[in-house]
Amino acid sequence: MGAYQLKITIKGSKPPIWRRVLVPEGITFGKLHQMIQTAFCWSDGYLYEFEFRSEGVRVVPNKENWSPKFQYLFSDETISRLVSSNSKFTYTYGADKNWELSIQVEDMVVDYKESCGQVVKFKGAEVPETCGSIAGYYELLESGSKGSEEYNITEVNRRLSQGGKSASEEVRMEDIYNCYDKNSILEIAKRHGMSGLSKLKKEELAERTIAHILDQKVMSRYFLCARDSEIKLFEQLAEGDFLVPSTELEEMDFLYAGGYVTAGLNNQFMVAKEVIKAYKEVNTPEFKEERERLSKIGDYFRAANSLYAVTPIQVLLETFNKYEDKKLTAEELLQAHELLQSFRPVAVYTDGKFVDGALAEQNGMEELLRMQKKVPYYIPAQQEIRFLADHGGFLMTQELGLLSTFLRDEMKVSDEKITYILRQVQAEISMGGQLPEIVDGIEAAGIIFESEEHMERFTSIITDVWNHTRMVLNRGHKPYEMVMKGLETVSVQRKNPPKIYPNDPCSCGSGKKYKKCCGKKS
Repeated sequence: MGAYQLKITIKGSKPPIWRRVLVPEGITFGKLHQMIQTAFCWSDGYLYEFEFRSEGVRVVPNKENWSPKFQYLFSDETISRLVSSNSKFTYTYGADKNWELSIQVEDMVVDYKESCGQVVKFKGAEVPETCGSIAGYYELLESGSKGSEEYNITEVNRRLSQGGKSASEEVRMEDIYNCYDKNSILEIAKRHGMSGLSKLKKEELAERTIAHILDQKVMSRYFLCARDSEIKLFEQLAEGDFLVPSTELEEMDFLYAGGYVTAGLNNQFMVAKEVIKAYKEVNTPEFKEERERLSKIGDYFRAANSLYAVTPIQVLLETFNKYEDKKLTAEELLQAHELLQSFRPVAVYTDGKFVDGALAEQNGMEELLRMQKKVPYYIPAQQEIRFLADHGGFLMTQELGLLSTFLRDEMKVSDEKITYILRQVQAEISMGGQLPEIVDGIEAAGIIFESEEHMERFTSIITDVWNHTRMVLNRGHKPYEMVMKGLETVSVQRKNPPKIYPNDPCSCGSGKKYKKCCGKKS
């Protein structure tokens, strides 16, 4: 079996920072991506892309934001055809493709016998991906920070040699933390209340952090705050099933941030054997019962916070005790809030009320209470509570489904952007937003209504969305419910709102388009 000799250089680095790597022929682009991540000591936490500009080909892990200018292949394609016929190609990586690497095909090694990649030469220290870009790395150096660790080629090649093993084989905490940069380990330590560690070398920092988070009391306190869905996935990983469905990837965020699991390639996650052993010792029947109870209380917290933003303690107690057999006391509720606040804060407790964290920071509670209508608090159904808790306060409705279809089929908006827009629209309406504000927000997302037909269709749909959205200003009631229940005689949002088109002359007489004048001010 042969191998390609690739020189991989971070674009914009002066002097050039590069790694010369031997990679076996016949591997996939997904595997090559993983080797590059290991060679540069990065975390494999973001999307990536290979581009062969001369052939107009891009290789990507999934179908997302495709450009009509390129032919696309998926990363399960083998590298041989494209690499052998091109002397140079590029690799981009990061949340915003902010790392760009130039890959030069230097040679073909005919008698390469290894099944794994190997770094044979390098230039430059480790560059932490958390800098955001090569420019960010140089800014870090200019600030006086050491910026990175020395490059350990022996350790990197050891990790590359393990890359051919299946994810189900045992991994150690030391192996995992060796793949993290120093800043990532500091973030884990900070999350667990550790401080005064920034001057430690990476190896000592990793050792102390691992020892701390594996302590029974520390681990027990953190895992108590894990939701049922997160524990279910964690126990799946611990049993050797490492593949997490793409729809559930966000469920791994809490334990990943705590340093107890690590992300791998293609939606795979790993749990170190030390974590599995410690969890078995912590997970007693008493602990399990306590954690499940806390998870349930946390769900009610999240649902109430999204519906009201300011929740009197009695309202939360009333809702919980309406559905749950084991009743909740005010004392237990406050104890649960104190523990959850340590790792996944939702609301601040003050004067007998749980106040949304962002609202509390802005000192906006009194203003919101003045704006809220003096009506009974809406008590959601149990299924609604679970959906709100599972989706970060977002509640999908039939009307939002119609808006999604309109944006996708008529406005040609990508699914990823639609998800963002639906959340944005619901949040805006929940706080009383009207049509001009909503149009302005959608245009800010890069969607312009260029025809009257599209604007009329959107206006009709958004009116229905508005009337069927649970509003913080209505203490969780939908506008149409306010009328149906006699809580309000006329809904504020009219059934047939006046047509307002972004490109129409503004009615104030300024001579500007509406979107550039009063629409913008709104």
